[in-house]
This record gives sequence, C-alpha cells and structure tokens, in this order.
Amino acid sequence: MELKLVRGYNRIVAAEQTKVPMSEELAQELNTSLSPIYIGVDCSSRAIHITCVDAEERIVGRAKWASKHDDFDERFRQIGLGFEAFVKSLTTKPTVAVESAIFIQNPKSTIEIATVVAAVRLGCALNEVTCIPVDNRHWKKIVIGRGNLNKQGITEYTVAKWGDILPEQDWRDAACIALWIKRR
Repeated sequence: MELKLVRGYNRIVAAEQTKVPMSEELAQELNTSLSPIYIGVDCSSRAIHITCVDAEERIVGRAKWASKHDDFDERFRQIGLGFEAFVKSLTTKPTVAVESAIFIQNPKSTIEIATVVAAVRLGCALNEVTCIPVDNRHWKKIVIGRGNLNKQGITEYTVAKWGDILPEQDWRDAACIALWIKRR
C-alpha cells in the first residue's frame, strides 16, 4: 500500500493514494515533532484511517491504508501490515486510540471490523506503542458533548475546529478520537 503526502499550511494535512510511499514521510515528520503526538484510528473492513494531532490540537498528519481486494483475508493482510510497518517506523512513541468495533446488523461485517481493530492494537503492541480502545459513544460524548451525534454533527464540529481539511468522514472520526486520547 502506497500513499502520497500532500502538504498545506506548512503542516501535513492530507494523504491520498498514489505510487509514492507515504508512511515513511509521515513517520519522518512525526519523528521530528517536539510536541507529543496523539493518533486517532478509525477502522472499517476495507481501510484504516489515522489522524494525528499535537499537544495544541493541531492536525499534523493523516494517512489511510486501504484495499479494494474482494477477499477480506487479503484486504486484512494488506492494510494490517501497512499500518504495522508505519508504527514500526516511528522512533517517537505516540499515544494511539482506536475506535472499538461497532455492532451492526450484518455479523460478517462486525467480525471483519473487529478483526481490523485487533490488527491495529496488535501492530501497536508489537512496537510498544500505547493503544487504547474507545467506544464511539464515549469519544463523541467527551469530545463533542453528545454520545449519539451523527456524521453531520461530527463534520460540523471538525470544520469549525480545523476548517474543511478532512475530506473523508473516517478521517474526521479519527481526528476526534485523537482529541479524545489527547484530552484523556
């Protein structure tokens, strides 16, 4: 999985899929940060999204490991190994929070998401990085004030706080998860 770093406002604010390795560039940026780094992680059965914030709650980076492979086992391998390689490349130890798997009506999807969350937790554990699971209702309540907030409410919050720099909902969720672990 390869991603390209897109810079803006003299900070890393975006990453999108391309042919250029991204995780090394983001790791280098995070490794030179003088501020503690907090990483929020949002998982699906097809991708791992991370958003990084610093001690002043500025977004300092984001990345995505995704796979469109039809077979979940192959998607899991690709995105899980990509995330673990990123964590392994960090010389500073950020604090990470990952959203716990949500229970949805499709049991297969629930199991797949829980498996990806487990890969994130294992990738962090193998590299001695603190990773705390958090229920989506809990981070929403602590960060935004309402545990049952919908996607539109999260978008309004993140746009008000940082501007419209997070093009995907999963990055917005990850940013709020990063705030939760930072404020914890």
